[in-house]
Amino acid sequence: MRGVFTLFAGMAAGLVVGLVAPQVDWGFAVGARPLVPAGMTTQSVNRGHKGDRLDMPEVRVGKQPVPPAKLLMHGCEPAASPLSASGQVPGRCAA
Repeated sequence: MRGVFTLFAGMAAGLVVGLVAPQVDWGFAVGARPLVPAGMTTQSVNRGHKGDRLDMPEVRVGKQPVPPAKLLMHGCEPAASPLSASGQVPGRCAA
């Protein structure tokens, strides 16, 4: 019962502050005013074309160059699967 009373008391306090604050001008009310005084010209900026500053990707015709494969030394095992990108890193080498 005590929790219900505090719930309604809090709601009532919020309602009172919400109704009284605009008249008292406590700073809680949002009043949208123009930033430019009357008679001044406003300036607008079109930023819609800023995305065209990016460089275009390089287009290649034909096959992509294949980097030379790094081979493991004789007697070494890869640290990861040979199918992974790090498959040519030696993990263990037996003499």
